[in-house]
Amino acid sequence: MVLNDKIMIIENNIKKINEIHDNIARKTNEVNQKIENFNKKKNLKLEDSTPFLVYQNKILHNELSYLNNNTQLINTSLHAMIFTISENITMMALTVITMYKDVITGENKLVKISNKKDNNIKMVSDISDNLDLIKCMVADLRKYNNELNETIHKNNLHANTLNENIEFMCGHIDLEYNKHMNDIDKTLDYFINYTTKMIEQNENMILLKFVV
Repeated sequence: MVLNDKIMIIENNIKKINEIHDNIARKTNEVNQKIENFNKKKNLKLEDSTPFLVYQNKILHNELSYLNNNTQLINTSLHAMIFTISENITMMALTVITMYKDVITGENKLVKISNKKDNNIKMVSDISDNLDLIKCMVADLRKYNNELNETIHKNNLHANTLNENIEFMCGHIDLEYNKHMNDIDKTLDYFINYTTKMIEQNENMILLKFVV
């Protein structure tokens, strides 16, 4: 599954969690309104019938607080993790471009730079584009290296370590690429699982069905 698809799953899961929150909030408002209405009917003394509603109201507020805290934790943590990975990949891409320009001339390579104020979808899109850019540049470098090596042998040029040096550089980029790819992949997978479990927990929670 591509990175852009994964972040969309997370965003849709967060949307579902917010919908659960809104349903509980509506029920809370309904219960509050009933308590207020009953307390106004002093002659009938209906306030004596509100203790269970008051208790229900406390349970609903507790669920709202739980969802608020978890949603905030998801949003802040996920955004911070993605931004850190994005910064690391951007720096790597800029470094590879410098190497690339040293040996290959041609079109300018543009790196996508994420801002901390960008949303998660935009940052993951930038990450995906920058990883693709790095992959393409390494492929070009290896193609250049193979052609250069053929020229060296054909013309009997004594540059025996040049091929190995360029390949070593490409190999080092591969290692960094794989690390960053693993970082963003595992991060998105984790939050897909976490948000999915949150939805399942709320949908299957007997107590929540009892009070809502």
